[in-house]
Amino acid sequence: MKFATHQPSFIPWPGLVHKALNTDRLVLLDQVQYPRGFSWINRNRLKGMHGTAWFTIPVLKKGLGFQIINQVRVLRDDRWKKKHLMTLEHFYKNAPFFQEHFDFFRRLYSSTPKRLIHWNLAAIDHIFRSFGVEQGYVLQSELSATGGGTDLLVNIAEKLGADVLVAPRAGKGRIDTEKLKEAGISVEWLDYQPPVYPQLWGDFIKNLSAMDMLFNCGPQSRKIMERTQTP
Repeated sequence: MKFATHQPSFIPWPGLVHKALNTDRLVLLDQVQYPRGFSWINRNRLKGMHGTAWFTIPVLKKGLGFQIINQVRVLRDDRWKKKHLMTLEHFYKNAPFFQEHFDFFRRLYSSTPKRLIHWNLAAIDHIFRSFGVEQGYVLQSELSATGGGTDLLVNIAEKLGADVLVAPRAGKGRIDTEKLKEAGISVEWLDYQPPVYPQLWGDFIKNLSAMDMLFNCGPQSRKIMERTQTP
């Protein structure tokens, strides 16, 4: 069985979809430490008339020290939610598949989950459904997998009964392949090529949130992505 891991980011890029499609089990690491500096966990990029723009969910951090991802709480303030929805409409109201995906955001923002993980999983669920990712994901917390670094990967593999780790080649230096080999786990390096697709607002910008592709390309998004990937 092949498996991969990823932190549960907010409206993630198409690279996460690509990773999911190349594994039997994708494990979202919801019980690792929430980064104290820059993080994709609570933000991602979309595109407007002036180029890229950050969509950030404000979270509570002051005085809380180190937090685990699935314990991080969202700031309870309607102003940022209204701003997000207004900006989404401004950016994408002329996109071919705007209404279908904007309706998802309206439902999510009206439900106002208290924890960041629930915002992120709702968005990942929507993106995976839209791209036709049938196998979905499993949470680290559901596996009760512990440890750090490569030890965590070994533990996850044992819980899943997996023997192949699928990992991006860019992260090669951060994985102890000898330790994995000793545990009977081989590594399959994944090369992701950002797809080029029709966008609004001028020249193409790569590596935006997958929502940009869905707004612009709708049900063709998966085919566009698959055409750009190396076998």
